[in-house]
Amino acid sequence: MAIDRYGLAEDLGMLRKLAEAKWREDPLPTGPAATERLQADIARFDLARNVVELETDGYTVLPPGKASSPDLIERLKAAMLTIEKRVATNNLGAGSGLGSTLFHMLPEDPAFEEALMAPESLTLVTYLLGFRAKLSQCTGLIKDSGAPALGLHADHSGKFPAPWSPISNYSVVTWVLTDYTRDNGAVCVWPGSHRWGKPVPPALRMAHDHEELRVVEVPAGSVIIWHGSLWHGAVPRTAQGRRMTLVLPHVRDPIQPQELFWASVTPEMIERNPARFSTLMGLTSAGPWLQDGPDPVRLGMGPTSESHYE
Repeated sequence: MAIDRYGLAEDLGMLRKLAEAKWREDPLPTGPAATERLQADIARFDLARNVVELETDGYTVLPPGKASSPDLIERLKAAMLTIEKRVATNNLGAGSGLGSTLFHMLPEDPAFEEALMAPESLTLVTYLLGFRAKLSQCTGLIKDSGAPALGLHADHSGKFPAPWSPISNYSVVTWVLTDYTRDNGAVCVWPGSHRWGKPVPPALRMAHDHEELRVVEVPAGSVIIWHGSLWHGAVPRTAQGRRMTLVLPHVRDPIQPQELFWASVTPEMIERNPARFSTLMGLTSAGPWLQDGPDPVRLGMGPTSESHYE
């Protein structure tokens, strides 16, 4: 069945106009103003230590209460469990180490929007990827007892050719919804590996007992942010119960997200969120076109083009 590409383009155009109206109200900074705004946000949210950890270790942890209230954590868990009852989870193979996976959850509950827009974690995403960063996934991971280890890898692998530049093109925000301990199958990281700019060698992919690895044992409500080149994985889960995690990967503006959020975002979602939300949805990136060609006004070439869209 052929896709109604013109109808799709019309819907996208409508959403982009809503996003543009939001930008007029609150344009994102560019150039030196962006640097000043970022530095001010780092100071305002007391994130200087976290920035240093991103530079030295390649990851950092926001403790419970820093980026959210306990109420949000419970709402995120409840929303994930509701989706799990209604939608078949994807196990990506019994040995993948990811557990049961729920994809594209953002339109399902406003709690996910709230987590995405938490200013503390979003500031650290901005530090790594810039103000035009886009959301790439909104994924839920649920691991039961006996879940195997997740092999060591870097998120840049399979997306960008190595060797990688020092900058991060892909960054992950992980919301820890249940306690992370070794027995619970916590994430493990290789501190400083983000500076090497290369994938994990095959011989080390299952080296979860390597002396350089650090198991990230943190309580529920913590938020972990890491650089796309960081080597990381997860140890096996041996404890009873379930490990629940919300994963929000982001990409730089020129990079195609893995989930097409502009295709499922609603006008109501755009309206109830700040202008930055529309950028995260990919609605302020350079737009595609069909046989009628590009819109010169939107590209900044027309007499009524707006500087905030440059």
